[in-house]
Amino acid sequence: MGRMKSSNRKKIIGALGDPRIKPYLEASGGNEKDALALYRWSVELTASIQETLGVTEVLLRNSIDVQLRKWNNEQLGHSASWLLESPASPLRSMTKSKRKEALRRAEKSATCRSASHFRHGQAVTHDDVLAHTMFGMWKDILPNHSPGADPEKTENKNRMTLWEDAVKNAFPCAEDPEGEKTYWRVAHLHELRNRVSHMDSLLNVDVLDVTRDAFALVGSIDPVLANWLTGTSTVSAVYGKRPE
Repeated sequence: MGRMKSSNRKKIIGALGDPRIKPYLEASGGNEKDALALYRWSVELTASIQETLGVTEVLLRNSIDVQLRKWNNEQLGHSASWLLESPASPLRSMTKSKRKEALRRAEKSATCRSASHFRHGQAVTHDDVLAHTMFGMWKDILPNHSPGADPEKTENKNRMTLWEDAVKNAFPCAEDPEGEKTYWRVAHLHELRNRVSHMDSLLNVDVLDVTRDAFALVGSIDPVLANWLTGTSTVSAVYGKRPE
């Protein structure tokens, strides 16, 4: 590839916008060529992180969902989807708005299926809604260990009750009786997920440390899954290619 003209470089920087490119220009001492190289690396790193976080999210929600299905059926005395129908308390109030939004998104997705889609015209299932839940919902189900969280607040009592009765069983390989380790791992991943979703700068984020949270979280579900995720993740390799 030939050398880029300075005028083209300035055009690209202008198209990206000052707020987005500013951190890269600052990190590159104002050198536009180096700033674009750093930005391109950041884009590649973001894609790598999204891949690892996406797999982590699937494993996290599936493991918690198994336990919530079991718990909900026991509370209601019959088999029912906690995502398609109102679940037992306190799960009902804890997830109400997020469950409705996931159902809305799943129904919208179903209506967009083409005639050639293998599930065209089929009703939305529990798994459809599960796939449309947001990462933040799982953090909000876990015991709240954020600074200043009042353990006597009804919402936080409910989160701890659900943890003790069901959710902790989703992490059988964790030594985490109060759910503190799990909460912070998911909270860190949720924060990183939001950053990469908006293509925010990762220059001052210890992405390797947060990625280790993903591996540890999955390892608390099953070490076999963690070994597989670690082996397939490209975050460390991409991170190591950061331009000087």
